Amino acid sequence: MTDSPRSTRPFRRDGPTWFLYLVLAVFGFQQSVLGSTLPFLRAEFGYDPIQVGWHFTSYAGGLVASGLLGGWLLPRLGLGPLIRGAAVAMVLAVLSIAQARGFAGTLAAAIAMGLTGGVLQSAVQAGLAWHQAEHRDMAMVEAFIFAGAGVFSGPLLVGQLAAAGIPWRWTLLAAALALALVLPLPAPAGRPAPAAASSKPSRGGVPLAVALCWGSVLLGIGAEWGIGFWGAQFLESRLGLGPAQAVSLMSVFFGGTVFGRIVSSRLLARFDGRNMLMAVILLGGGAILALWASTLPSATIAALALAGMCLGNFFPLLISNAIRLEPDHVGLISVGATQAVGVSLLVVPIALGYIGQVAGLVNAIGMLVILPLLMAAACLAAGYRHALPHKA
Repeated sequence: MTDSPRSTRPFRRDGPTWFLYLVLAVFGFQQSVLGSTLPFLRAEFGYDPIQVGWHFTSYAGGLVASGLLGGWLLPRLGLGPLIRGAAVAMVLAVLSIAQARGFAGTLAAAIAMGLTGGVLQSAVQAGLAWHQAEHRDMAMVEAFIFAGAGVFSGPLLVGQLAAAGIPWRWTLLAAALALALVLPLPAPAGRPAPAAASSKPSRGGVPLAVALCWGSVLLGIGAEWGIGFWGAQFLESRLGLGPAQAVSLMSVFFGGTVFGRIVSSRLLARFDGRNMLMAVILLGGGAILALWASTLPSATIAALALAGMCLGNFFPLLISNAIRLEPDHVGLISVGATQAVGVSLLVVPIALGYIGQVAGLVNAIGMLVILPLLMAAACLAAGYRHALPHKA
């Protein structure tokens, strides 16, 4: 296989590119809203762990449904109107959780956030692929660093402002303010080109490496967002913190995710991606184990940061490794991985809620260490199956 020739035109971050980056940052903030606000909602409405878990599962259900809605809207609307409309709808969904009065209302807000956020994310990804076709990889990596920065800012902003005495509901207005500053930027004017490759399985069925990738994504997202969704309440139980302090401390985890992606993007220029993947899997498992065992605040913070750095790299490295093993099934890998994310987010939070009610939330978080171990076994099996030589 020969490499495609590099474009002679330099990568230019023009107005539409910055628009897409910054909209994805607002989406990242939205992703952190449930984890940041549920400690306050639990205290206000007396939710038990299972009811809390249903909010995360409902959000994931909205994400799964967004694939159908986004796929229907994208061919029918211009890319700019779709992104702007989905972004406004997403922010309204974020604000609606502050107005909900009871379990049904907050559950509906969670579904709306997942549905609108998923449509926005798929539209932004299509916009990047179309607008920066010659530099798509670099644009995607940079865009998800912005998304990670948005996720990082959520618990920090909500927690710190709440600790300063500002009602937590008011802090969600930051999403509306940020979007108001972004919307005047120019959006991509055209539609993304239709995908040339089919996402349907070949006649020979799904290759083993692709199936193992789907399973690994399901496990990896479960580990990452198991901590992302339940981390603040874990810190309340483990360190005896109040809701505002626990939510603020979760910025260490989300900040580690952003920092880890930046570091890995540099290390991949020197080290083989398969070795990087196995390293972050093993280190991530160790970080989860340390998080469960730690009782000192300093050790807990260090384990939380390391967990963010490692677990945040699971998804991009898994996809990269799967494409390396099965380069002729890129569409199949992408579609299946997205479905695996939805399934994981549907199952893991509510499962942790049930386990936490029986064994305690601290022990439930500790049990997540099983997921990286299973991922390591799946990746070794896929690599053994293909036995690819290392790149030069």
